[in-house]
Amino acid sequence: MPVLIYVLIITYVLAINFYGVLMLRFQKKERENNNEYLSIGDGKLFLAGLLGGAIGIFAFMFIFKYRTKSLFLMIIMPLLIATNIYVAILIFSNGLGYY
Repeated sequence: MPVLIYVLIITYVLAINFYGVLMLRFQKKERENNNEYLSIGDGKLFLAGLLGGAIGIFAFMFIFKYRTKSLFLMIIMPLLIATNIYVAILIFSNGLGYY
């Protein structure tokens, strides 16, 4: 049973990272099309990073060469990466309460 839970957690983290990368990509395309109203704001990126997608968002900020001058994202995403890694270590080292 615990193996299934580990697989589900890993799948969730991969999915939220993919979702964060897609949001960053769509935000870049909207900005390139000079849209006045951006449907994807920094708050949504922050929430996706908080929920476990900070690694994907931060890495693809450099790959897409987009938002690297945003002080908010350049400070918050590494802090969220550290928090995500800390929570993952706690989850996997405790064995999710199974003994």
